[in-house]
Amino acid sequence: MRVGVLKGFLSRRYLGFWEAYLEALGVEVVRAEAAPDLRQPYCLPVQGLLAQVEALKGKVDYLLLPDLQAGVESEKGGGQCPWLLDLEAALLRYFPGLPPVLKVPAELSDRVLGRAGEVGQILTQNPMLVGRALDRVKSLLKPPPPFKSPPGSVGVVAQPYLLEDEAFRETVEEALRKVDLLPFFPDLPPEKLREEGDKLLPMDLPTDKELVGMVHYLHRLGRVKGFLLVVSYACPPIPGLLRRAARRLTKPHRLLTLGEDWTESLKALRAEMAAL
Repeated sequence: MRVGVLKGFLSRRYLGFWEAYLEALGVEVVRAEAAPDLRQPYCLPVQGLLAQVEALKGKVDYLLLPDLQAGVESEKGGGQCPWLLDLEAALLRYFPGLPPVLKVPAELSDRVLGRAGEVGQILTQNPMLVGRALDRVKSLLKPPPPFKSPPGSVGVVAQPYLLEDEAFRETVEEALRKVDLLPFFPDLPPEKLREEGDKLLPMDLPTDKELVGMVHYLHRLGRVKGFLLVVSYACPPIPGLLRRAARRLTKPHRLLTLGEDWTESLKALRAEMAAL
């Protein structure tokens, strides 16, 4: 039995537990290393996702996918983006021959054990093996700690799946360093950011709550003197959501698109921050 897993789209939050669990079940875990096809009319994270699925197709019996929104449905904000609302449905439209999907929570908690038991039964049909495997890995049901952030003055806000991508964080750091600035990434766990989001804008989807929560949290930090709001170019709902949140800002900010040249915008941001 072979199960394909994907890097990205919040995999840092859930994949460590699920890989260990699948291996405890005696299942082969298959990762795909594939370069994104930049000709695809989607944002870079989705291009990377599609490349991985393409590489796994025909090589695995099941595909493990995260439920990014914890079962919440909405037509507002990120709910207008099919990749954020229902990853499985979006992939099925793109890959009619997608392997059977095992959908799992994108975050870890004790509630994950129930779904893990169901997945184990699907894969092995052996309740005793499932029980032993769960006993071996349930200590891993701990959310990973937030990334440590450089001690910068520019608060960085982006969709959670971007902020948890180390390559994205390096890109932001490099861009800011060129204009003698340093980033400060949100350093609260997701549930705390969602609480912050509820204080700023009423949103339905967990990832949207996190996004606006970053704005609210960073804005009240004295060390943050300006904001860099980053969007993926092919996700029109997200820029609109960030513009709404940015109306509450009293500090200099720029809304920029991943993949474009940010140099002049960041120089202007630095000048506005220096004038405060």
